[in-house]
This record gives sequence, structure tokens and C-alpha cells, in this order.
Amino acid sequence: MPRPAEPISAIKAQQLRQLLSNLVKWHHLDDTPNRILNQGTILKPDRRSGQLKSRSGTFTSGVIATLESGQQIVLYQTDIGHAGELIDEILRLRHPGLPKPTIMCDALSRNLPTVLDETQRHDTFCNSHCRRGFEDVAELHPDNGPWVLALYDPVWHHDAHCKEEKYTPAERLAYHQQHSLPLMAQLKQWGEAQIESGDVEENSPLGKAIRYLLNHYDKLTGFCRIEGAQIDNNQMERMLKLVIRGRRNSLFFRTLGGAGVADVILSLVATCYLAKVNPFDYLVALQHYVHQVNRHPQLWFPWNYQQTLASLSVPLKAAA
Repeated sequence: MPRPAEPISAIKAQQLRQLLSNLVKWHHLDDTPNRILNQGTILKPDRRSGQLKSRSGTFTSGVIATLESGQQIVLYQTDIGHAGELIDEILRLRHPGLPKPTIMCDALSRNLPTVLDETQRHDTFCNSHCRRGFEDVAELHPDNGPWVLALYDPVWHHDAHCKEEKYTPAERLAYHQQHSLPLMAQLKQWGEAQIESGDVEENSPLGKAIRYLLNHYDKLTGFCRIEGAQIDNNQMERMLKLVIRGRRNSLFFRTLGGAGVADVILSLVATCYLAKVNPFDYLVALQHYVHQVNRHPQLWFPWNYQQTLASLSVPLKAAA
């Protein structure tokens, strides 16, 4: 008799295969701390130097991969390591000859891949992180803070307008180049003037917010250069809230194996959410048709399993 998690694991494996073998337009990634009681400290190679280091920090990393078809797959991995290490595992098996992948994350180096250098990928950084730096100091700098936010916020309004009008990626890019890029350039010019004049101390909270904008300006304006590139990483952060909710309820995992099972189930639940599919109905269908799922997992993704069910001679209710 198959184990309860067996069909779910089959889908997870197929997710990875499709993720690696198809053209992936974008990767959104981030991580959040977690806890495994029996994990302890391990020796793990440093991603850049290759030297073994003693590490104990446990994180749940998340990746949202958008396929050429437009479908999105969510993958979670709880382990000692950050999101950059998860994306390295994925990109290491990437088929050669594919166009450059686009990476969306914050500016932390631990979240960036190392198996592809900057000439082999497009990096885009989250503008919500950048904006947050100015929002946090707005009350302390009433002359500058509200002005910056008033200049920055229309960028999101422009993106909402593109969604409402159902612009194509090319039309959206042209719209942002016309309406959003001048605002970003104005922010950059203002920030450079503030630092060069000495009106703002670089080590002050406002100075750090300005320096973040200036240091990462090219990657923050990726949505004005790359078709389909997003403004922020908010979607991935929303998906990590599922992990945070579980962490608050259960506090920890006992073993790495238990964390792995939770990652598989949560990956499918989150993928169902993005596909607008009821996750309970989906997981029930996987359990009822475990043998079919194991034989043809590519027919049992959240976005196509209902068509597969409709083609079966024995419907779900009758099988139950």
C-alpha cells in the first residue's frame, strides 16, 4: 500500500523536472528562519570559497518559478542554508541554451545565485524593500520623507493600471519606461544631491535608505528594462507567510525528514493558491488516484488535474 505522502512526493519531483526542463521566465525567492530540533550543527561548504564552515542557521527558503506557459510553481525547502543555495541547486541542473533567467529578490547577497554569474542572469531587486527604508524615517524627516514616498508610490499605481488595462508585457514595459522610469531617475538625482552636498549623513537612517537606492538603482529599475520583470517581491513574501503561520503554530520541526514532508505539502498548497484551485480537493484527488499519479505525475498538477479527472472512467466520488 502506498504511503500517504507518496503521490504528493511524485508531484513534487515532477514539479522540479518541469521547472528545470522548461523555459522559466522568472524566479522569485526569499527565506525566513525556522527551527529543526534534531538538526544541530553541520559542516557545509561556503558557496563562494568552497571552504567547509560550521553552520547551524535553519531557514525555510521559497522559490516561485513562472513557466513559459504562465503557470507558477512554488517550492519550499527547510534546511541549513538560505534561498540562494536553493536557487543554486535548481540552476545547477538547468538545461543549457535557455535564455537568461530573471531573479527577483532583495539585495542580500545570500539570496543571489552563484552558479550563474551576472552576465548569465538578470537580477531585479525588490522596490518594496527600498521604499520601506524611506517609510521608516518619514516621520523623522518631514521635509524629505513624505516627498520621497509621494514620488515613489505612483510606480505601483502605474503597474496596477497596466494590469487593469491588461497590457501585454511589451506594452507594460513601454508604459513603465514612459511613466515610471523618470520618477526613479528623479529619486536617484535627488539622492545623489543629498549625499554629495552633505545635507544627509550617509550613516544616518535616511542616508542608508538613499545609499540603498543608489547602490542598487540598476536592479531596482529592472522592471523598466526587462519585459515582465516585477516591481517587488511581495508575492514571494506572501507565500512565506504560510511558513511563518506554521512556525507560530507548531514552533519547530523535530527532524529534517519531517520538515521535508511539510515542505512538499506546503509547496502544493501554495501552488494551488496561485492556480486558484481548492487545495483540499486537490490533495484528496491525489490520494484517491495514487497509482495514476505515480505513473503520470505531469497530468496531476493543480492547474490540469481537473481535466485529468474528467477524462477518467471512474470519477472521484465513485472511487470514494
